[in-house]
Amino acid sequence: MDGQQISLLRQLDTRDLEVLLAVAECSSFRKAAGRLHLGQSAVSRRIQKLEDNLGVSLFERSSVGARLTHAGSEFVACSSAVFENLKAAIARAQTTAIGQNGHLKIGSMVSFSCGPQRRLVAVFSRRHPKVKLCFFECGRTQMMTMLGHRTLDIAIVSGTPPCEGYDSVLLDRTRVFLAVASDGPYGQRDSVLWDDLADAQFIVSARESGPDIHDYIVRRATQFGRGASITRHQVSREGLMNLVGLGIGVTVVGDHAAQARYPNVALIPMGGDEERVPFSLAWHPENDNPALRRFISLARIEARRERSDLNGSAHFG
Repeated sequence: MDGQQISLLRQLDTRDLEVLLAVAECSSFRKAAGRLHLGQSAVSRRIQKLEDNLGVSLFERSSVGARLTHAGSEFVACSSAVFENLKAAIARAQTTAIGQNGHLKIGSMVSFSCGPQRRLVAVFSRRHPKVKLCFFECGRTQMMTMLGHRTLDIAIVSGTPPCEGYDSVLLDRTRVFLAVASDGPYGQRDSVLWDDLADAQFIVSARESGPDIHDYIVRRATQFGRGASITRHQVSREGLMNLVGLGIGVTVVGDHAAQARYPNVALIPMGGDEERVPFSLAWHPENDNPALRRFISLARIEARRERSDLNGSAHFG
């Protein structure tokens, strides 16, 4: 693009293009003026300005109307595409700015089978169907790193975020269950206390929330004056529950896992109603993704619904 073309671009007014396209469509300065709610002289001045800047005639004027010249036809064809693309870009920017469009990347240490995290995602999806949701399952350290690098917009983590510099909201405090083999020594119990688990063989995953569950078991067992035998396995959440069903060991889960069913696995409430684990949403305060802001607003509403269960200090990690 040479200097003269750049100069012409700087002089172009989108209103001039709108007038040009209206005259071309109506084949009349008078009719275009009526459509645009302008005086006919204002329409003529804008077309004349365009012709002067371009150095070509765009219309053949006559008493019966205005007919595009060859140069005018070429210019209108290109201008029409530019003008429509510009309108589409403005509309896209505006819908994105209010969270009606775009992407939202969500990391989670828990399933979405039940609980406030499920309701939150369901309501957001229903209200903003054009926002593309992308989900990631990974451990706390990886999620916090991804938040910092903006490869995640928001993370659902157990406890409270371990790093400074992040905003968060406490979403829920979920009950704690011991996952056991139904035909094992704990399978027929109505509840279980930490004092009952002196001989238990705990198993955890080395992935996702496994390290946090490991730390939680160690901390709670220590609080009751005993150690804990824990084995880590390189398996997913589902793989771990299948090992529980085989009698390989027991593990700790939140009630978000209560809706899932695994062969020969029973979930036994632990420690009464006071044994609960908080889960928080965390995000980087400088992330200006409009969809994220909408998601956070809904999360605060969901958190208020759960407020009666939000007091307490037990947590994984």
